[in-house]
Amino acid sequence: MQIPKLLIASHIKPWKASTPNEKTAASNGLLLNAFHDRAFDQGLISIDDDYRIMVNHDKVRHSDINDRWLYDFDGHEISLPAISQPSHEFIEYHHKHIFLANAA
Repeated sequence: MQIPKLLIASHIKPWKASTPNEKTAASNGLLLNAFHDRAFDQGLISIDDDYRIMVNHDKVRHSDINDRWLYDFDGHEISLPAISQPSHEFIEYHHKHIFLANAA
């Protein structure tokens, strides 16, 4: 996405679950567009330890539009910042408490 107005600094570990230090840690952030930010917050997508996008197959059914906007990114590696890459600790939190929560 190359439209800066549509990009959001997203928290990996949600704001409400983060300590004051975690809330401002660059390693607790991803730069996402508004649509994928919402999908990430709802646990429809996540990233794995290799920084590849995962789609939650239990929460997202296949359809033309879901395939285009979510499943087409499944398995793709995200672009990483030059400094302060996303923390595996925060990724693990998101995976366990957001991505896998209330599956099916």
